[in-house]
Amino acid sequence: MIMIKLNRVVVLMVVLFSVVAIEAQNTTNSPYSKYGIGILRPDGFTQSRAMGGIGVGLRSYKDINIINPAAHAALTITTFEVGVTNNALSLTDGTETQFKNNTYIDHLSFGIPIIMNKWGMGFGVLPYSSIGYKFEDVFDDPYAGAVTHRREGKGGVNKAYLTNAVQFNLDSNSLIAVGVNGFFYFGNSEHVTNTAFGDLQNGYNVLSVQEFSVADFGAEIGSQYQKSFKNEKNEQFKLILGVTYGMDRKLKSRYSEFISSYHSSTGEYADTISLIDDVRAITQLPGQYGVGISLQKNNKWTIGIDYRSSNWGAIASNSGVFKYNSNYSLAAGAEWIPKYDAFSNYLKRVAYRFGARYNTSYIMINDEDLTEYGITFGMGLPIRRQESAIPSLNFGFEYGKRGQSKNGLIEETFFNFSVGLTINDRWFIKRKYD
Repeated sequence: MIMIKLNRVVVLMVVLFSVVAIEAQNTTNSPYSKYGIGILRPDGFTQSRAMGGIGVGLRSYKDINIINPAAHAALTITTFEVGVTNNALSLTDGTETQFKNNTYIDHLSFGIPIIMNKWGMGFGVLPYSSIGYKFEDVFDDPYAGAVTHRREGKGGVNKAYLTNAVQFNLDSNSLIAVGVNGFFYFGNSEHVTNTAFGDLQNGYNVLSVQEFSVADFGAEIGSQYQKSFKNEKNEQFKLILGVTYGMDRKLKSRYSEFISSYHSSTGEYADTISLIDDVRAITQLPGQYGVGISLQKNNKWTIGIDYRSSNWGAIASNSGVFKYNSNYSLAAGAEWIPKYDAFSNYLKRVAYRFGARYNTSYIMINDEDLTEYGITFGMGLPIRRQESAIPSLNFGFEYGKRGQSKNGLIEETFFNFSVGLTINDRWFIKRKYD
């Protein structure tokens, strides 16, 4: 029986690394992904995203939370989660509007209670940042005439993680948990710029190709304090305080560059302007911290709020267009279950979630700050329980805006639709039969 359960883990782990590690999937269409390392992806899974993205102060015995690694110590059943997101995006510069759409796998994850109520662990893969843009600029040059810059980029950085967490009882009503996320960052990206001089007969255009790859490790620590108490009606509540800290990292990277002129008519390359072949480089990530608090009424409702900040401003930019900017995010959310044991009324057993978030960007373009906000809601649909299994199908919806349509910038309006499947059971337990 134990071997059968182990085989399940091996199979699912193969799926985990073979599906998400396919870096060809397009996960964004934002022109802002051209700058820095791209659009940063949220750490939370579908349940968290439907609650505004909170997670620093959340704990669950059946749902995985990697925003705070200490939460893994709360797991009492082995859990597998997979999620898919569709991003619908509207772009406007104040004059013209474009619509983009793409669907991608956004996480695959395992959570395992090694010693129940003492030690939990987990592992998985999810995107860290995404690059995906394609646009062109046209302007008139007094000598060359119409000049067209066509810019295109793709790729990003993923992260595989391994989490370990332990918890200790302080007394009969309170505990403290500590955990560590170990990350392996990996990914490739490509930026292509094609400059065409349209009015020059027998002229030469310019092609620029830049390629980056990342492969290195990082870490994050977290802690949670939980206090349980009852009111005069003997109803049970939990107050949870959480903190996280991620160390700044200088990731080992590789960089290649090819810039060449080519004949506008034949397409044949002429002079190589620059050639850099697979040299060592560094990708810097900032230190970051988060604090969160939540209040839960057992099997009824949860409310919480998170504040997180990253010190991107400590990183120098070699671009004349953008610079790094220390940023923060503020999120609040809630979950409500009308009656978790109303087996004759399915809708009363559904978990209804909603929230909101506001954050500043880690990049500043042309000395303009970028901000982003989102309004979220969703639901968790319980799937038929079998023995100790508590599977669910989770939906999350988010409407929001990023940027602004002035000073040469783009305003993005996005609608994210996420679907997450949670499968769990008490694995690794040897059953006895009469």
